[in-house]
Amino acid sequence: AEAAQPELVAAIVDRAQAAGAADQLDLDEAATRKLIDAQLCAAGWEADTDAIAYKQGVRPAKGKNLAIAERPTSSGPADYVLFVGLTAIAVVEAKRRRKDVAGAISQAKRYSRDFVIKGDEQLAGGPWADYQVPFLFATNGRGFHRQFKTASGIWFLDARRSTNHADALDGWYTPEGLLARLSQDHGKAEEALKTEPTDYL
Repeated sequence: AEAAQPELVAAIVDRAQAAGAADQLDLDEAATRKLIDAQLCAAGWEADTDAIAYKQGVRPAKGKNLAIAERPTSSGPADYVLFVGLTAIAVVEAKRRRKDVAGAISQAKRYSRDFVIKGDEQLAGGPWADYQVPFLFATNGRGFHRQFKTASGIWFLDARRSTNHADALDGWYTPEGLLARLSQDHGKAEEALKTEPTDYL
Protein backbone atom coordinates (compact mmCIF):
# COMPACT_ATOMS: atom_id res chain seq x y z
CA ALA A 1 0.00 0.00 0.00
CA GLU A 2 2.85 2.38 0.83
CA ALA A 3 4.44 1.77 -2.59
CA ALA A 4 1.18 2.33 -4.48
CA GLN A 5 0.50 5.63 -6.17
CA PRO A 6 -1.62 7.97 -4.02
CA GLU A 7 -4.24 8.27 -6.79
CA LEU A 8 -4.64 4.47 -6.89
CA VAL A 9 -5.00 4.26 -3.12
CA ALA A 10 -7.59 7.06 -3.14
CA ALA A 11 -9.57 5.28 -5.89
CA ILE A 12 -9.57 2.01 -3.94
CA VAL A 13 -10.73 3.76 -0.76
CA ASP A 14 -13.53 5.53 -2.68
CA ARG A 15 -14.74 2.23 -4.18
CA ALA A 16 -14.68 0.51 -0.78
CA GLN A 17 -16.68 3.33 0.80
CA ALA A 18 -19.21 3.27 -2.06
CA ALA A 19 -19.60 -0.50 -1.69
CA GLY A 20 -20.14 -0.13 2.06
CA ALA A 21 -22.77 2.54 1.48
CA ALA A 22 -24.54 0.37 -1.11
CA ASP A 23 -24.74 -2.47 1.40
CA GLN A 24 -26.48 -0.12 3.84
CA LEU A 25 -29.21 0.90 1.38
CA ASP A 26 -32.67 0.23 2.71
CA LEU A 27 -34.39 -1.41 -0.22
CA ASP A 28 -38.16 -1.58 -0.08
CA GLU A 29 -39.92 -4.93 -0.40
CA ALA A 30 -40.44 -4.61 -4.18
CA ALA A 31 -36.72 -4.00 -4.80
CA THR A 32 -35.81 -6.73 -2.33
CA ARG A 33 -38.03 -9.14 -4.27
CA LYS A 34 -35.92 -8.53 -7.38
CA LEU A 35 -32.87 -9.71 -5.41
CA ILE A 36 -34.80 -12.73 -4.15
CA ASP A 37 -35.95 -13.52 -7.70
CA ALA A 38 -32.31 -13.63 -8.85
CA GLN A 39 -31.29 -15.81 -5.89
CA LEU A 40 -34.13 -18.27 -6.52
CA CYS A 41 -33.29 -18.43 -10.24
CA ALA A 42 -29.65 -19.19 -9.39
CA ALA A 43 -30.90 -22.15 -7.31
CA GLY A 44 -32.95 -23.58 -10.18
CA TRP A 45 -36.38 -22.03 -9.60
CA GLU A 46 -38.26 -19.99 -12.21
CA ALA A 47 -38.89 -16.72 -10.38
CA ASP A 48 -40.03 -13.27 -11.47
CA THR A 49 -42.21 -11.34 -9.05
CA ASP A 50 -43.92 -9.42 -11.85
CA ALA A 51 -44.30 -12.08 -14.55
CA ILE A 52 -44.56 -15.34 -12.56
CA ALA A 53 -47.38 -14.19 -10.33
CA TYR A 54 -50.75 -15.66 -9.47
CA LYS A 55 -52.50 -12.43 -10.49
CA GLN A 56 -50.90 -12.78 -13.95
CA GLY A 57 -52.62 -16.14 -14.34
CA VAL A 58 -49.52 -18.26 -13.66
CA ARG A 59 -50.31 -21.67 -12.20
CA PRO A 60 -48.13 -24.66 -11.35
CA ALA A 61 -47.25 -26.88 -14.31
CA LYS A 62 -45.83 -30.36 -14.69
CA GLY A 63 -42.10 -30.33 -15.38
CA LYS A 64 -41.58 -26.78 -14.05
CA ASN A 65 -40.13 -25.51 -10.78
CA LEU A 66 -42.03 -22.28 -10.21
CA ALA A 67 -41.81 -19.64 -7.50
CA ILE A 68 -45.32 -18.22 -7.89
CA ALA A 69 -45.57 -14.73 -6.41
CA GLU A 70 -48.58 -13.49 -4.45
CA ARG A 71 -50.20 -16.93 -4.24
CA PRO A 72 -53.49 -16.52 -2.29
CA THR A 73 -54.16 -18.35 0.98
CA SER A 74 -57.19 -18.05 3.23
CA SER A 75 -55.32 -15.45 5.33
CA GLY A 76 -53.82 -13.38 2.51
CA PRO A 77 -51.29 -13.84 -0.28
CA ALA A 78 -47.97 -15.57 0.37
CA ASP A 79 -45.06 -13.67 -1.14
CA TYR A 80 -44.02 -16.84 -2.98
CA VAL A 81 -45.09 -20.47 -3.02
CA LEU A 82 -42.50 -22.83 -4.48
CA PHE A 83 -43.96 -25.56 -6.67
CA VAL A 84 -42.13 -28.62 -7.98
CA GLY A 85 -44.44 -29.54 -10.82
CA LEU A 86 -47.95 -29.40 -9.36
CA THR A 87 -46.75 -29.92 -5.78
CA ALA A 88 -46.64 -27.02 -3.30
CA ILE A 89 -43.42 -27.69 -1.41
CA ALA A 90 -42.49 -24.38 0.28
CA VAL A 91 -43.76 -20.96 1.34
CA VAL A 92 -41.47 -17.90 1.23
CA GLU A 93 -42.01 -14.69 3.21
CA ALA A 94 -40.06 -11.72 1.81
CA LYS A 95 -39.19 -8.71 3.96
CA ARG A 96 -37.58 -5.41 3.08
CA ARG A 97 -33.81 -5.31 3.49
CA ARG A 98 -33.61 -3.68 6.91
CA LYS A 99 -36.22 -5.97 8.53
CA ASP A 100 -35.27 -8.75 10.92
CA VAL A 101 -35.70 -12.09 9.15
CA ALA A 102 -35.96 -14.62 11.96
CA GLY A 103 -39.33 -13.32 13.17
CA ALA A 104 -40.83 -13.43 9.67
CA ILE A 105 -41.02 -17.23 9.79
CA SER A 106 -44.27 -16.77 11.75
CA GLN A 107 -45.93 -15.30 8.63
CA ALA A 108 -44.73 -18.23 6.51
CA LYS A 109 -46.23 -20.54 9.16
CA ARG A 110 -49.57 -18.77 8.84
CA TYR A 111 -49.60 -19.11 5.05
CA SER A 112 -48.69 -22.80 5.30
CA ARG A 113 -51.54 -23.40 7.77
CA ASP A 114 -53.98 -21.46 5.58
CA PHE A 115 -52.90 -22.91 2.23
CA VAL A 116 -55.86 -24.09 0.13
CA ILE A 117 -55.53 -26.32 -2.94
CA LYS A 118 -56.62 -24.67 -6.19
CA GLY A 119 -57.11 -26.43 -9.51
CA ASP A 120 -54.68 -29.27 -10.23
CA GLU A 121 -52.32 -28.41 -7.36
CA GLN A 122 -51.16 -31.09 -4.93
CA LEU A 123 -49.84 -31.15 -1.39
CA ALA A 124 -46.46 -32.72 -0.65
CA GLY A 125 -48.01 -35.13 1.88
CA GLY A 126 -49.12 -34.21 5.36
CA PRO A 127 -50.75 -32.35 6.80
CA TRP A 128 -48.15 -32.04 9.53
CA ALA A 129 -50.05 -30.84 12.61
CA ASP A 130 -51.58 -27.58 11.30
CA TYR A 131 -49.24 -27.18 8.32
CA GLN A 132 -50.26 -27.96 4.74
CA VAL A 133 -46.93 -26.98 3.11
CA PRO A 134 -43.85 -28.55 4.74
CA PHE A 135 -40.99 -26.10 4.15
CA LEU A 136 -40.98 -22.47 5.24
CA PHE A 137 -38.56 -19.69 4.34
CA ALA A 138 -38.14 -16.03 5.29
CA THR A 139 -35.59 -13.65 3.80
CA ASN A 140 -34.77 -10.00 3.26
CA GLY A 141 -32.46 -10.69 0.33
CA ARG A 142 -29.26 -10.09 2.29
CA GLY A 143 -26.39 -12.53 2.22
CA PHE A 144 -25.78 -14.50 5.39
CA HIS A 145 -23.53 -12.82 8.00
CA ARG A 146 -23.02 -14.73 11.22
CA GLN A 147 -22.55 -11.51 13.20
CA PHE A 148 -26.01 -10.36 11.99
CA LYS A 149 -27.63 -13.78 12.07
CA THR A 150 -31.26 -12.77 12.69
CA ALA A 151 -31.10 -9.92 10.16
CA SER A 152 -29.48 -11.78 7.27
CA GLY A 153 -29.53 -14.95 5.26
CA ILE A 154 -32.43 -17.19 4.41
CA TRP A 155 -34.28 -18.52 7.44
CA PHE A 156 -35.64 -22.01 7.01
CA LEU A 157 -37.99 -24.26 8.97
CA ASP A 158 -38.96 -27.83 8.22
CA ALA A 159 -42.49 -27.67 9.67
CA ARG A 160 -43.10 -31.42 9.54
CA ARG A 161 -41.94 -31.93 13.14
CA SER A 162 -42.88 -29.71 16.05
CA THR A 163 -39.39 -30.16 17.54
CA ASN A 164 -37.69 -28.54 14.51
CA HIS A 165 -36.43 -24.99 14.91
CA ALA A 166 -35.84 -22.31 12.29
CA ASP A 167 -32.25 -21.51 11.41
CA ALA A 168 -30.34 -19.38 8.90
CA LEU A 169 -29.04 -20.80 5.64
CA ASP A 170 -26.45 -19.17 3.42
CA GLY A 171 -28.24 -20.20 0.22
CA TRP A 172 -31.49 -21.50 -1.23
CA TYR A 173 -32.41 -25.13 -1.59
CA THR A 174 -32.67 -26.31 -5.17
CA PRO A 175 -35.90 -28.06 -6.23
CA GLU A 176 -34.01 -31.37 -6.12
CA GLY A 177 -32.66 -30.52 -2.68
CA LEU A 178 -36.13 -29.89 -1.29
CA LEU A 179 -37.44 -33.12 -2.82
CA ALA A 180 -34.54 -35.02 -1.24
CA ARG A 181 -35.29 -33.42 2.13
CA LEU A 182 -38.98 -34.27 1.74
CA SER A 183 -38.10 -37.94 1.23
CA GLN A 184 -36.31 -38.01 4.60
CA ASP A 185 -38.68 -39.16 7.34
CA HIS A 186 -36.79 -38.79 10.63
CA GLY A 187 -39.73 -39.90 12.77
CA LYS A 188 -40.15 -43.12 10.82
CA ALA A 189 -36.39 -43.76 10.88
CA GLU A 190 -36.27 -43.27 14.66
CA GLU A 191 -39.18 -45.67 15.19
CA ALA A 192 -37.51 -48.26 12.96
CA LEU A 193 -34.28 -47.87 14.93
CA LYS A 194 -36.08 -48.64 18.19
CA THR A 195 -37.16 -52.05 16.89
CA GLU A 196 -33.97 -52.80 14.92
CA PRO A 197 -32.27 -55.94 16.23
CA THR A 198 -28.65 -55.44 17.23
CA ASP A 199 -27.40 -59.05 16.88
CA TYR A 200 -25.45 -58.20 13.74
CA LEU A 201 -23.35 -55.54 15.49
